[in-house]
Amino acid sequence: MSRILSILHHPIPSVRPGRIAEEDGLGWHFRSARALVKYGSYGAIAIRPSGSGESLFKVVDSVIIGLMPSVNLSPSPRLWKWSHVSPALADAAREFIKRDCIPYIHGYRSLNSELVIRKIIGYPVILQHHGSSPSCKLNPMDPLSMVKALSMLRRDLYLRRIKGFFFVLNKYEAYYLKEILNVDAEVRVRTMAVDFNELKPLSEDEKIGIKKSLGLKGDDVLLCTYVGVFGEEFSSMKGAQHLFRIWHCLRTRFGKKVKIVVTGVGEPYLSALRRLSVIAYRLLPHRDYVRTLAASDVYFLPATSSYLYGGISVTIMEAMALGVPIISPTLREFPEPSRVKDLGVATRWVDDEGSLREFIDALIYVVENRDYYKPWVIRELGSRYYSWEGFVDEFNGAVERL
Repeated sequence: MSRILSILHHPIPSVRPGRIAEEDGLGWHFRSARALVKYGSYGAIAIRPSGSGESLFKVVDSVIIGLMPSVNLSPSPRLWKWSHVSPALADAAREFIKRDCIPYIHGYRSLNSELVIRKIIGYPVILQHHGSSPSCKLNPMDPLSMVKALSMLRRDLYLRRIKGFFFVLNKYEAYYLKEILNVDAEVRVRTMAVDFNELKPLSEDEKIGIKKSLGLKGDDVLLCTYVGVFGEEFSSMKGAQHLFRIWHCLRTRFGKKVKIVVTGVGEPYLSALRRLSVIAYRLLPHRDYVRTLAASDVYFLPATSSYLYGGISVTIMEAMALGVPIISPTLREFPEPSRVKDLGVATRWVDDEGSLREFIDALIYVVENRDYYKPWVIRELGSRYYSWEGFVDEFNGAVERL
């Protein structure tokens, strides 16, 4: 049985005291490792920085979790994100790989990922794109940006030397790696995935029960969105800044019949949204988030063009698995453009007043015509491309060729 070493470059805050994040289903290094155990019969170890000077090992869902000590080298988080540098992560990765673990590195443009790659540069590896964009242009007039750009260019030099595979989220990253950077490793467009066996559409009675548990009426129209970005209290990448305008327009059109659940915002926006009667959370355990999404009538993501490299979005995949109609610019990434109309509406990137107005109009249209969208059709279309079984099949092929 092959063993996978799944490596994430950053810590993850706990959702509940006394529990590590992986116990609440968080962390793509963990979720992918769990899927490889479940659907690929691999052994799996998932490691990441702990966010402190402490280390910890624990078994969660048959995956060995390792939290490695990290240090804070940043004079200010505003200047540089050196708050969780973990040489111990790189050392642990090298030792596990010496014991025949196959390295699977998530988010390959970070400092910690660079430290790992430098330690194992002679070994074949699988790299997982997590939405980062290529290095930016050098700007001599901005010394800080200049240093950051040079750091990214240095990492690109290491990427050129990788032997193995890149799994990337979209054609833009694939083009950069193959045509601009000219990497030696094979590049495949292969998104992350969700468990279609665990996520299924609910009956109307089940939806009504969840809505009532949220303090809503059974016939309220519930809309859901996740606008969080790791390490940011309020991110414009997924359109969090548009939520107030969207809420005002929906209330004007539908009155109190429409409700919104927003996840992924921090203060002071969290309190401001709650004052407007929006059900808002900083973070939810994954099972609680999925439960809310399953009861929703519509999922929406007002993403801006800064999200271009993020792919279709895992939250979109989860909505598909649950049969929830979707409004999002990222639906343009769906491999069957002619079937997008059965999933919802693919809008423009929400970058200006005109595109925001179009997004709101599309959202209103889907709310008013939500009975047109068939949950099991949405689910079947999504399962063609975003199931863990499909991911594991491609992962197996990569492992065989390493």
